[in-house]
Amino acid sequence: MSLTVKIKTPIFCTLSDLKEHYGFDELGLAVSGGSDSLAMLYICNDWALENNVKLHCVTVDHNLRSESFKEAELVANHCNGLGINHEVVEWKHEQNLSGNLSDLARSARYRLIGKWRKKLNFVLVGHTQNDQIETFFMNLKRGSGIEGLKGMPVSFKRPEGYFILRPLIHTSRESLQQYLQQKNINWVTDPSNSNKDSERISQRETWKLLKSKGFFESRIELTVGHIRRAHDALNQMLPIHFKKIGKQELTDLLWEYNAFISLPEEFKLRLISAAVMWNGDLHYRPRFKAVLDVLKNIKEKKTAVLGGAIFYHHADKIRITTEFQSIKDNFVNCTVGSVWRNIWEVKREIKDGYITPIGINGNNQLSKRQRSMMPYRSRIVQPGIFLKEKLLLAPTLDIESSEYLSFCGIKFNDFLERH
Repeated sequence: MSLTVKIKTPIFCTLSDLKEHYGFDELGLAVSGGSDSLAMLYICNDWALENNVKLHCVTVDHNLRSESFKEAELVANHCNGLGINHEVVEWKHEQNLSGNLSDLARSARYRLIGKWRKKLNFVLVGHTQNDQIETFFMNLKRGSGIEGLKGMPVSFKRPEGYFILRPLIHTSRESLQQYLQQKNINWVTDPSNSNKDSERISQRETWKLLKSKGFFESRIELTVGHIRRAHDALNQMLPIHFKKIGKQELTDLLWEYNAFISLPEEFKLRLISAAVMWNGDLHYRPRFKAVLDVLKNIKEKKTAVLGGAIFYHHADKIRITTEFQSIKDNFVNCTVGSVWRNIWEVKREIKDGYITPIGINGNNQLSKRQRSMMPYRSRIVQPGIFLKEKLLLAPTLDIESSEYLSFCGIKFNDFLERH
């Protein structure tokens, strides 16, 4: 068996397994011009020709280096030679970026890919076995738990609704470079890969040392697989535990205090994280320390706020609702089809009316019966239909006006099952 065939065969098997599972006939490829993604382009093209799958390629120009435009052109030339449609999308940003540049670039990359893909539901990225191992050790260094050590899966559904596929996740970068050398294909080398101050580059050096002490890639992958199975099993139990301890009431969650407290610690923490993400439509889990702090307050029956969600004790229950401050300026016009907070869709129009949280002003205009529908903190974040300062309707607190709005968000139990 030739080296090229040896490298391609397991990647072909992964792609075929993904095609059998998802049934796609078109794929997007995110190609930067580096060795990993460029090898993916050529290997996937060979597989696609055999399996009647159409490929589309995108290169994200992050505009962080002067060479990035030429590198995107290089990818375009490769794609033209293979007869694959190629587009370049640019990250337009201010020159003085603040915060973690790597995280900002990654977020921008996936956002731009999400816009580019249009109707494509599957996009391949060139993450390799090396990336998996580096990520594992970076998270281990940070003291991560199961969430951080479970590794990157072969397939992952983005919050935007499309799937990221990683056909190279079990293939080493070195073998992909050997494959390109065999085919006399040159790749782009990012100068940041030699920056030893970079955390990821530091972990590459750590891995070299560990390999000299008898560590093997296959053993790390085996460990990651064990952790991922444990993670999946825990997540599968979350909807079951939620049904036992609580319920959803409109956009609030209600957990029986004693039932929640009796759960194993891991499930308590996961439910808190999930509640914060669901409430705020967040894509990433809150920090572990912050979740621990919320749990401590819940146990002591104290109010806690995290990520725009407020946890408070009421009538022997833990009630989770939206923090008023986080949505106080959120409003949409009361026109048919408008959606407020990605949760409530307008079904009946009111001319010059608008939807915003009921708030303190609106609460003062509610009837006694409407106020009795739910506690104050939950009541003031409900949608109110206003005309100037006058509260016309409170659809979630008054059955007579409930037809004005329709719930279009995801139910918490469904959120748990999808995550």
